[in-house]
Amino acid sequence: MPNDQDRAPSPDLARAAFREVHARRLHGFAQLLVLGDRALAARLAAEALASGAQRLDVLRHPERAAAWLRQHVVDHAGRAAAAGGAQAVDRHVLGELGADDGVVAGLALLGRRERAALIASAIERLDRRDVATIVGRDGGPLDRLLRKARQRYLAGYTAVAREPVGDGPLTARIRDVAQRTLT
Repeated sequence: MPNDQDRAPSPDLARAAFREVHARRLHGFAQLLVLGDRALAARLAAEALASGAQRLDVLRHPERAAAWLRQHVVDHAGRAAAAGGAQAVDRHVLGELGADDGVVAGLALLGRRERAALIASAIERLDRRDVATIVGRDGGPLDRLLRKARQRYLAGYTAVAREPVGDGPLTARIRDVAQRTLT
């Protein structure tokens, strides 16, 4: 006789758990992708979560589900941009996510797929195959997209950044130790 632990969770409970696992990070991804447009980011994330919750049978693995959800957001953001024209940047919302002026400038220079690839790979540190799923490119085309995104992002970042890019805290500490050792 099966006990309560052997039963599969109810579909409503499974969908709620799916949303709980993915909602927060997906919304953050959407906010970065749409440059801080709160209403659009919320709508895109909610639509992706609702659609994903209906496909729980094929989205069992959390990382693959995360990639599928982000792909949904990217694709639907493209449709929203086509319908709504140029996208405004909400610096306040992006600032709440920790993006300074340099980060905002860098992200704003990128196209939607470039931005998605950069966010997924550099910020969220998703696996390469997940980034490929998100932007719909793999192999050489994905490499070129990421290279172009990084170059354009860096150009935008350095144009407005208050501090020069290159030396992070670890490099500065190593340089200080070396300087003390040599004197």
